[in-house]
Amino acid sequence: MTKARVNGINVDLSKEREPLVEPLVVFMGMGATRSSWRYQTETFRRYFRTVTFDNRGVGKSDKPAGPYSIKMMADETLGLMDHLGIERAHVLGVSLGGMIAQELAASHPERVDRVVLGCTFAKAGPTPTFQR
Repeated sequence: MTKARVNGINVDLSKEREPLVEPLVVFMGMGATRSSWRYQTETFRRYFRTVTFDNRGVGKSDKPAGPYSIKMMADETLGLMDHLGIERAHVLGVSLGGMIAQELAASHPERVDRVVLGCTFAKAGPTPTFQR
């Protein structure tokens, strides 16, 4: 288990394999922890340097008062990539994680190689933030 200080909070993360393997950053949905990827990472690590982490407000990451925004969490992911020395990564997101992946790719296309989205959408209803 590793912690990284990013955007003023401690983020709980796990990274797999050596830095020479292409990085894959994976985003879980709202309320789910990085451990939700435990079955997939076994396969991912054969091909990628896989980075899983708990989003702000979830699991062992800090839980500051809200509201939280998709952009805020995408910026934290960028900070996490900087902390880990990752210039460019493939990203995979499900549900809320897919929204974060889309924001990261749209705001920083030079930092994202390929995007894989699962059971997500491009825009949340009338309120683009959520409270913890």
